[in-house]
Amino acid sequence: MNKILIGIICTFLCLTVELNAQEISCKTIILDNQIQLTDKKIFRTLEQAISEFVNNIKWTNDQFQPNERIELTIQFIPTKYEPTENYFEGSAQIICQRPTYGSTYTTPTLNFLDEDWKFTFAEFQRMDYNENSFTSNLVALVSFYVNYAIGLDYDSFSPMAGTPYFNKALTIANSAQSSDGSSGWKPFQKSLRTRYNLIDNILNSRFESIRQAYYKYHREGMDEMYKDPETGRKAIFESLELIQKIFKVAPNSTMLVLFFEAKSDELVNIYKGASPTEKSKAIDLLSEINIANINKYEKIRG
Repeated sequence: MNKILIGIICTFLCLTVELNAQEISCKTIILDNQIQLTDKKIFRTLEQAISEFVNNIKWTNDQFQPNERIELTIQFIPTKYEPTENYFEGSAQIICQRPTYGSTYTTPTLNFLDEDWKFTFAEFQRMDYNENSFTSNLVALVSFYVNYAIGLDYDSFSPMAGTPYFNKALTIANSAQSSDGSSGWKPFQKSLRTRYNLIDNILNSRFESIRQAYYKYHREGMDEMYKDPETGRKAIFESLELIQKIFKVAPNSTMLVLFFEAKSDELVNIYKGASPTEKSKAIDLLSEINIANINKYEKIRG
């Protein structure tokens, strides 16, 4: 009887874990080569703290199966560390991928270099998240990108479905802007690569077609590639035509940078397998709307 009871309990616990699987599977990597320090334990502690912070919070009200999780990698490259002040400064590469239907392939949704990460962190410091108030710049930085990544993921499954999470990211940005004073949160800075521009652009109705493109590219394109590559490529090309609309009105927008930094390599691989006519059309369109990667797109000709 005891063995039966134990079996039932174990089954229940396994089901509970599966049903409550977190939305995000986060890995944090700190590339600390630029910091001259004998004991670099603090960097390993920071890696663990960020990953546990992201992985232990339920960020949405939806249930994700383990194989549906959003894969998030945060690569922090510190250029300055002041132990007495517990102060870090550097850049962070934010990489996000989502699974594609019917395959083991994951497609990138975000690959963005944020050049302005500044925060304080001490060993054993708690990271407490409150979406309506500012607790620390580190928490704000990480939670901003988590909500942004979730927003992109939801947009890729249903048109404009990511809006609630982009609004959460906006709330975080506004709180950080008024509470911390660190750069990257405010408008009218020299660089386009600011968190302010990321959230301002994606919630701006002028750029709505690029959000529609995320849906068409992923749900009607990538998720169809496993059973019908031709249909998938057709939808992906249509998504690029939506992005072309943004290029014509705002060729230097952050949203265009964001999209092609995530997708340029994947697009080359997608169209390498296309017909000569498809290849030619794809190269012409991509070379128009993403001039920075013209040489890369020439590889499509194969």
